[in-house]
Amino acid sequence: MNIQNPTEVKDFNQYPDASGHFGIHGGRFVSETLMAALEQLEHIYNTAKADPEFWKAFQDDLVNYVGRPTPLYHAKRLSDDIGGAQIYLKREDLNHTGAHKINNALGQVLLAKRMGKKKIIAETGAGQHGVATATAAALFNMECTIYMGEEDVKRQALNVFRMEMMGATVHAVETGTKTLKDAVDAAFGAWMSDLEAFYVLGSAVGPHPYPTIVHEFQKVISEESRRQILEKEGRLPDYVIACVGGGSNAIGAFSQYVADEEVKLVGVEAAGHGLDTDKHA
Repeated sequence: MNIQNPTEVKDFNQYPDASGHFGIHGGRFVSETLMAALEQLEHIYNTAKADPEFWKAFQDDLVNYVGRPTPLYHAKRLSDDIGGAQIYLKREDLNHTGAHKINNALGQVLLAKRMGKKKIIAETGAGQHGVATATAAALFNMECTIYMGEEDVKRQALNVFRMEMMGATVHAVETGTKTLKDAVDAAFGAWMSDLEAFYVLGSAVGPHPYPTIVHEFQKVISEESRRQILEKEGRLPDYVIACVGGGSNAIGAFSQYVADEEVKLVGVEAAGHGLDTDKHA
């Protein structure tokens, strides 16, 4: 399956536009109840983005709490086994809590702190975003509620235990497919009922400004990997390959290579099918 970007797109930095659209995608299609909350979030995000002190605090936590930068590991035996292509692994699993999810969770909880929020709401599927959000909320002494599909609660009992160990309350969502989509719906519903809470959305989905915010806090992955591969190989990679579920890993891994004609970006779905972004078609 190929996903081709419109040929007229020359500068991806132009997105999103003022209404939160990425071409024909994006925007806000939510209840009026949430519009004011989303506009407030956008304002706070734009203010924080322009504040060097916010980024200083974020970077300090990434280094001293998360454990960044993560290594770019040369998988030498795998490289030799497949015939000489040099394969490097960006070790996001070595972050505190074991995944890339902590980057975005920490950034959004810092936004919540800036807004004076005391309560955090989040959704989770496999559980890594829930664990990361519960951990970030605990760091700043905030109440945390995680919505998780009932099927995922059963499959990911260990991550449920980790969330609860961090003081979070985990709600099993029993509607629909009882998985991530339904957890997102439940979390938005809970936010509509309590606008004093802050919703930490973990994937590159949802109404504006969430996809932009997730990108902003996850792009550290490719900022580091770009610098690291240049130090190790003296050139950019031929391919950057990332798993694609909710999109937060891929958007972070691809971010700083989008403008490079020589770098091909490949997203791999959970089922193993490649999604070739073909960004320069």
